[in-house]
Amino acid sequence: MTEPLESLPLVQALLKMLQAALSPGCPVYLAGAPRDAPEKYAVLYPDTGAESQVDRTLADTGPNDLRYQITSVGVGPEQALWVADRTNGTLLTTAPVVAGRRVRKAIREGSQPMRRDDDSTGLYYATAQYLTRSDPL
Repeated sequence: MTEPLESLPLVQALLKMLQAALSPGCPVYLAGAPRDAPEKYAVLYPDTGAESQVDRTLADTGPNDLRYQITSVGVGPEQALWVADRTNGTLLTTAPVVAGRRVRKAIREGSQPMRRDDDSTGLYYATAQYLTRSDPL
């Protein structure tokens, strides 16, 4: 049985890939944005990864499933949609590179309608949930 894959290298690769797609002027944060964040940004909220129950092998091992949410934020709906479109396009067409792993392109598992955060910031945000699978090489 193979050792479980650590989530941090894949999370770091996702952050790097998304930052390259959104630069300049649109940062990507991990698990929350600072209070002084710019008017448009994205936040990656990952889980800690789990062994896939879908792609099992004869050796009773499977790839690591990493599920995460991307929250796309903007001062107006157009900005939030721009961030959401850019992150979605990147995740669905490009696999992140992680040493020692074969990483697959993301699968979009769901999303929620865009809305304005009237309770705190007044910014618009859109969320989408993804799954990325990776295997040890």
